[in-house]
Amino acid sequence: MDAEKNIYRHTAWIYDIQHGDNHPMPDVPFYREYAKRHCGEAGGKGEILELGCGTGRVSLLLAEEGFRVTGLDLSNQMLDIFREKLAKISSEQPELADRVKIYHGDMADFSLGRKFSLIIAPFRAFQAVTAQKDIEGTLACVRGHLSDGGAFIVNVFNPYADPLDESWRRGEEYTGEMTDERTGIRISFYECRERIDVANQIIYPYLAYVVDYPDGRTERQLEYLQLKYYYSRQLRAEVEKAGFGVAEEFSWYDKSPPGGREIILICKKA
Repeated sequence: MDAEKNIYRHTAWIYDIQHGDNHPMPDVPFYREYAKRHCGEAGGKGEILELGCGTGRVSLLLAEEGFRVTGLDLSNQMLDIFREKLAKISSEQPELADRVKIYHGDMADFSLGRKFSLIIAPFRAFQAVTAQKDIEGTLACVRGHLSDGGAFIVNVFNPYADPLDESWRRGEEYTGEMTDERTGIRISFYECRERIDVANQIIYPYLAYVVDYPDGRTERQLEYLQLKYYYSRQLRAEVEKAGFGVAEEFSWYDKSPPGGREIILICKKA
């Protein structure tokens, strides 16, 4: 994985403003349902591993439900925010904090020494793994850490065209803005579809953030991404080659049938 891409090195602090309480993602109830199914009510039958846990957006909400959760991420900047949250929780709700473990590491090469009843890679985290050897390494690590009878849930976006081509490219475009009520900071969001590698199915967008502070300061930050894209048949073939069977497939967190904006596979050991 390119060490300079997908890390949110400069803008990890913006992530929760964009995807946290101000604008929560709709995926947590979905993962909560599968956590109850595979780990039992309040986690009495097993633990959860979240790959690409970031700032703990999903992990902490699952821990609040009583589940024991381990988070793994390559970005120290994202994990620093997760650790800050956990430190605050530890002083207020120590029993909740005790249910969470955090590891800095690469999802393509990790060894935690135990099994999990549910392994998840939410919000397209798996797409940050782009080299074939790392894709195979990730799936091998998942299989090695998954309990018999457990489930692995992987989510990627569904390309709008088959195949994607150079027409995917687009200049920088404004995508919206948001004001953080706690700080008064206003953030304007931009996206540029800078480059596409059609042969290897990798896109290279960047995200731009224009940050306006209450004291009148303005700054612009960029984050460069490198993401592998899949069609449903390809993702299925990849996980099946790694020794999984696909038990269910959806296109959204409300369990919409395949063919929509996302590809969500519920995988089990074959």
